[in-house]
Amino acid sequence: MARDGKCRPTRDDRGFTLIEMIIALTLVAMMAVSLWGVLRVGIRSWQDGTRSIDVNQRHRTVLDLVKKQIASIYGLVPPVDPLAGGAAYPIFAGNETSMQCISLNSLRFQEIPGLAMVSYDVVRDQRGNYALVEREAQYLGAYPGAESFSARADEHAIVIFDNLVNFAFEYFDPGSSDRPSRWVREWNAKELLRLPAAVSMTMISVDARGKQFSRHMVIPIQAKPYDARTAFVNPFEPVGVPGVAPREIR
Repeated sequence: MARDGKCRPTRDDRGFTLIEMIIALTLVAMMAVSLWGVLRVGIRSWQDGTRSIDVNQRHRTVLDLVKKQIASIYGLVPPVDPLAGGAAYPIFAGNETSMQCISLNSLRFQEIPGLAMVSYDVVRDQRGNYALVEREAQYLGAYPGAESFSARADEHAIVIFDNLVNFAFEYFDPGSSDRPSRWVREWNAKELLRLPAAVSMTMISVDARGKQFSRHMVIPIQAKPYDARTAFVNPFEPVGVPGVAPREIR
């Protein structure tokens, strides 16, 4: 208290000056900007990680479906065209960018029950990007080569992988006593009269940011050529019973 009896404010009672307020607000703003930058980097990293997990999960799911379909290749020998003649051979043909086969596993199993004639083809869209597409049709005993899957416009074509930079099929030839085993880039069952022992798929894709992903898988084929005519059983033919001679049917 002053000598004149009036109370004068002390230094602590005057509060903050304008300069102190500006400095404090500047420091708070800098801290907020720094925290927001760290938070944004964290959010972006979380989004990228989630997106990468989703893409990888989708690719794994698609790869599993493709692996099951190729592993379920059925070595069906179709009826021989009486006009063309020739030896019986299983339905299978493939090169680096295309493959046709008969499979027991359809990606559209509700629409195509039973045997499915499957075609894999590398196609190019209007933007110049490559994609691996899959087409299916129910096998009804047609002669192989009567219809080209890759030449027709199928509205049910399924895009397996898109944004491909490189893709290649390869086929494993187990060889024989006079020929060593090897991987080949083309397989014609009409000439070889058998199926390959395995199919190899090598692909390089690129994402929206330009990052490349490389994948490679080898799918063994256990099926052997099967001709239903050789396994035909005549229901009217007498079946012998052990120890009893078959009787002649009159």
